[in-house]
Amino acid sequence: TTELSPQPQLIHLRVLSACNGVVYPITLHSSELSVASIKKHLAAAVSPEDQILLLGPPYKVPKDSTLCSVEVLTALRLGDNEDAASSSEEASKKNEHHLSTTEKSGSKRLFLFSKKALSEQAPPVTPCVLQPQTLNVPTEPDPSPVSSSLSQYSTSSHHSPLHQALEVYERRFMLYLCRGRALADGASMRIASCQTCLEEQTVIARALRAAVSNLSDHRNNATRAMTEFTLEFQHKVKKHSDMLTGFDGLVTSLQDEPLHPSLVTIAKRSGRMLETLADCIPIEKYRAWANQCQMSHDRLIALFNELQNTFKQLGNSDKWNDEIAQDEESVDQIKSLYQHIETEGRDAIQRQMQRLDQLTKFHGDVVSVIMNVISGGGSTPSNKSHNTSSGASISEAQSAFSALEGMAHESTDILPSMEADDALLKGTMVQIGDAKTLWMSRSQKRLRQISMAQSAIQRVISGLSLLKDTVAQVSVHMESIEHVFEFQKSYKDFLSEVRRRRAFNEATTSIMEAMLERIATLRVEEVKARERFLRTSGRHLMPAFYEIFAPTLASPPPMFVPPQLPSTIEMDSLPDVGDRSDELEGRVSSLTISAEQKPSIAATAAYEHQQIELKSSPEEVVAVGEGGQSTSGGLIVSADEGHTTDEIMDDENYHHEQQALADAERKVLLYENFVLRQALERLGGKAPRTYVKEAKESIQEEKQNAMKEKAILEEKVQLLEKEVGATKSKLEKTQASLQRAKKKNLQSDKISHSSFEVGDVGLFMPTGRGKKAYVAFHSNSPHRYLSAESVTGNNPDFVLGRIVFQEEHTAHGSAGLESNPYGLPPGTRFWVVTVEVLNK
Repeated sequence: TTELSPQPQLIHLRVLSACNGVVYPITLHSSELSVASIKKHLAAAVSPEDQILLLGPPYKVPKDSTLCSVEVLTALRLGDNEDAASSSEEASKKNEHHLSTTEKSGSKRLFLFSKKALSEQAPPVTPCVLQPQTLNVPTEPDPSPVSSSLSQYSTSSHHSPLHQALEVYERRFMLYLCRGRALADGASMRIASCQTCLEEQTVIARALRAAVSNLSDHRNNATRAMTEFTLEFQHKVKKHSDMLTGFDGLVTSLQDEPLHPSLVTIAKRSGRMLETLADCIPIEKYRAWANQCQMSHDRLIALFNELQNTFKQLGNSDKWNDEIAQDEESVDQIKSLYQHIETEGRDAIQRQMQRLDQLTKFHGDVVSVIMNVISGGGSTPSNKSHNTSSGASISEAQSAFSALEGMAHESTDILPSMEADDALLKGTMVQIGDAKTLWMSRSQKRLRQISMAQSAIQRVISGLSLLKDTVAQVSVHMESIEHVFEFQKSYKDFLSEVRRRRAFNEATTSIMEAMLERIATLRVEEVKARERFLRTSGRHLMPAFYEIFAPTLASPPPMFVPPQLPSTIEMDSLPDVGDRSDELEGRVSSLTISAEQKPSIAATAAYEHQQIELKSSPEEVVAVGEGGQSTSGGLIVSADEGHTTDEIMDDENYHHEQQALADAERKVLLYENFVLRQALERLGGKAPRTYVKEAKESIQEEKQNAMKEKAILEEKVQLLEKEVGATKSKLEKTQASLQRAKKKNLQSDKISHSSFEVGDVGLFMPTGRGKKAYVAFHSNSPHRYLSAESVTGNNPDFVLGRIVFQEEHTAHGSAGLESNPYGLPPGTRFWVVTVEVLNK
């Protein structure tokens, strides 16, 4: 807790001691504000190496950067203000104290703990004894204020008997007054000591809350880390355990899994005998490694069990809740002591002050009476001497002594009452001191428990870190065993991958072959087009066009000779494991046939373009037909004269090109099919027939459920029809009975009292038995109660009505139940009557 002084460079701190509740004020320069400086100032209370500081909430060990934060300093100052406000008189009147404040205000406080006090060798708590235990009550009165007056009126060195008697009274009341002052001042000191002690107990309670909060944070963090690690640990341990226990069975399955014949052939060519998957694995080496992993696995589980036992020693939530409940009970005791001091303590001080005022008044009155007697009602000293020598008036002396005796009698019980209240306050002091002693003992015990729990939490966290590293190392060791377990699946994926790659290479090769066929066809067409040009327009060009402008005008198109394809090289290194292309080829055979019968879109477009071009150049056709000799001797191809362009087109080459394109398209489809199958397998997909089968089963199950529901509904409908029939029959009987009763009593509206049938008129009166009800006025026909729907209005005095329906019942159970609504003895028959109200 802190308060910024008017000078910003000085900072005032308050450190609250958890051992005894003492508050240590510290003043530091802003440049000196650090944890080390605070510990140095607290060295007189606790040695720096034994000090533990907690700042909060949330309560944590402070750092220098945290202490220098403006927000923290402001929160500490707010905590100071709250403590000061709780100690004020207004807070006392409102029954507010330090422990009533919550964390919602954002205030913070700084607590000091001692490591030495938390150890097992800590000295026992020193009993708290509040001071003052005994008051210095005077036995002699203060100097008399009337002594000087008596000496002035005295004629000799000795007072007269009257003066001596008067002085005795004054001395007595002065002693009463002095003792009363001492007792009144002692009451204030005792109450102040009690308040200080309660404030210290409040500090101890707050410090204990801070320690519990800090422990709770650490315990929650440890619990969260332990829970997260336990889930991960159980998952990995189960995985490792399954692999280690199933290793022998896996080896057997690997021995029963043969290699693909092509792979066996390749192995034989390499001089090795590999026939099953087990032959590809050094079984004995992996078996020995599995035994070592089993030992590591068992040791890992043992370490985890030890860690769990250590974690369980932290205590369950119920135990912590019980401890916190006991802490709160102790806090309630502090609150009750606060309330006791603020009520009875304040009342005791007020009574002591009132009694002191009475003693002061009595002493003043005694002095006044004595002065009046001495002075003789205002006489001069000479007259007084004369009066003394001649004797005071008997009446005056008697009046004075009577008044003094009366005051002495009235003040007799004042000092005993003050001493009794002082004894009560002393007992309160002892009670509050003992309460602090118990609080310090309990706090020391609780803090020692918290310290041990903190140590256990640290051991758990350290063990958790070590166990994480161990799990990671064991997981690395288990990777070799995992390779064996994943080998079968990897082998199948390997075969699938080889098939996919072969499909890719075949598709690539087919596309390249189709492209080369297309290029060759285009070159043939280009040769024919160049020859056609040279035979027609080209033969009319001048030599400059062949020699200067376009030297390659009479040259043939270049030849395209592709290098060896990379896919061809890879294809030679991939084993032929047999693929699914056979069945896939059957699925795409229709595509091949359609591609053979119908050229591809690109080929068709090219062909149509050629036809349009030929049709649009009839002159060229004619020119070629006329013949002409090429002027260039470098042309390596020639066209026979007299042939048209359609005759030059090679239908066989065109068909071969379209066949290559269709084959390439088929290979691409096969490759894409392989890719899709691999993707489905990675995603956990199933065969299409499996999905169809599951869908059929689901539909069949829905049909069966629908049939069952239909049967249930039909049964319900039949039951309802039976109930409706019974109700109709009952209604018809009731209506017939009602009609007969109406005919019978058509001419009579007399009130029935001896028998009650449908159609009779009944008089129903309210009854107090059971619930609020109306019973029929009767003679020897009891227990006819009016139904609730027949009662109209707000509790009428009576109901007169014609009976239209009555239902017989038998009372069962205790009163108030639905089977006995009118509180009748069990087994009693009663009727609930429905009437047509006649007195509306």
